Amino acid sequence: MPIFRAYDIRGIYPTQINEEFAFKIGKAFGTFNPGKIIIGNDARLSGPSLKQQLIKGLVSTGCDVIDIGMVTTPMIIFSTKHLKCDGGMMITASHNPKEFNGFKFNDANAIPISYESGLNEIQKIFNNEKCAEGEGNVVKKNIMEEYSNFLLSKINITKSVDMKIVVDAGNASPGLIYPKVLKKIGIDVYELYCEPDGNFPNHQPDPSKKENMIDLQKKVLEVKADLGFAYDGDGDRLGVVDENGKIVEPNQIFALLIQQVLDKKPNSKIVYDALSSMMIEDVIRKNNGVPVVSKVGHTYITQRMVKENAILAGELSGHYYFEEIFNSDDALFASLRLIEFLTKSGKKLKDHFKDLPKYYSQVSEGMRIPIKESEKFSFIKNLKEELRNKGYNIDTLDGVKIMFDDGWALLRPTHTESKISVAYESRSEQGFKRIKEFVEKIVERIPR
Repeated sequence: MPIFRAYDIRGIYPTQINEEFAFKIGKAFGTFNPGKIIIGNDARLSGPSLKQQLIKGLVSTGCDVIDIGMVTTPMIIFSTKHLKCDGGMMITASHNPKEFNGFKFNDANAIPISYESGLNEIQKIFNNEKCAEGEGNVVKKNIMEEYSNFLLSKINITKSVDMKIVVDAGNASPGLIYPKVLKKIGIDVYELYCEPDGNFPNHQPDPSKKENMIDLQKKVLEVKADLGFAYDGDGDRLGVVDENGKIVEPNQIFALLIQQVLDKKPNSKIVYDALSSMMIEDVIRKNNGVPVVSKVGHTYITQRMVKENAILAGELSGHYYFEEIFNSDDALFASLRLIEFLTKSGKKLKDHFKDLPKYYSQVSEGMRIPIKESEKFSFIKNLKEELRNKGYNIDTLDGVKIMFDDGWALLRPTHTESKISVAYESRSEQGFKRIKEFVEKIVERIPR
């Protein structure tokens, strides 16, 4: 599996990603993006040794490095702008299992660097090893207080919040930071797996998978909490459980955030990914917003937000992006915004979903079908040609999306795994069954 991917570098430690690789990637990034660079790492066991060599590589090109320690990816984004840096690097493999690690990159404007916008050039420098030379400096800085004060300054909560919330950090780096910030606004926080441990002994830090949410659901019911929040390995993905211990679909959370921002700024643009339910477009239009669809992935979403001057974006996977915090997909800020919304409404979370449009869908869970890595992209390319030749109405923004009179189906290659993402939806039960059968016939042909 290639480790230079669409929007980051990711691989297994130490066979694909190791200290030598970290040194070389530091030299490559320092050559591509010289200046003052902010760096941090998540809770993975390989993080500290990789960071040590990454710093050596960056400094050898003349870069000055600010090391902010064990943090989240949103904190790297914040620090890049707040400390007026020229770029940032986060050592993380996000929600992947413990044996993985990797690197995320952003530029001076805190915009993630995708393969098309620079990671390809970094790879070329990495391969030919023609790097700049210099002698930079390293300083360490604790950014926690400045970061938390910045987020709280953007939230309209004027008095202590009377809520009980369970926080499950999955033994990842958000556990060091997120509960503390929630407590600052008066939340009664019950901490679950908030002690960082790169072995992830309790469950994977990936709230998009139901098996990782079981303990949170139980704890919410046990302590009679108002909400449960779960975070991924680097703190940019949010999972939510309501007061009844039920997992809330990301589309539903996004719908509430859309209503909230458009109430303040009507006629603004909202970006959403190609996997999102038709409900999202309906909610945007109903609340006097302008819908803008994007390819899946944080680099594509952020770049589209900036291009369109959008105020909010969201993805099916539980990422929510906010203009006022440098277009960052910050799961802590999404949590604070949701708390603000509920505090203002005075209603329970589940009561807000009654009026949302209902569709028959296989969208919220999003199937991921294993495929041979070597055939992942060619399978989708061939499928596009086949469907086009048969006269189907298709959209090729991200994979292949087949448009029907009463719904749609999407198949796209994932950039983080050897899998094909599959989703489909219809306005009617009959249409859903028909589209499901159509998709299943295609899925049967996927080379495993």
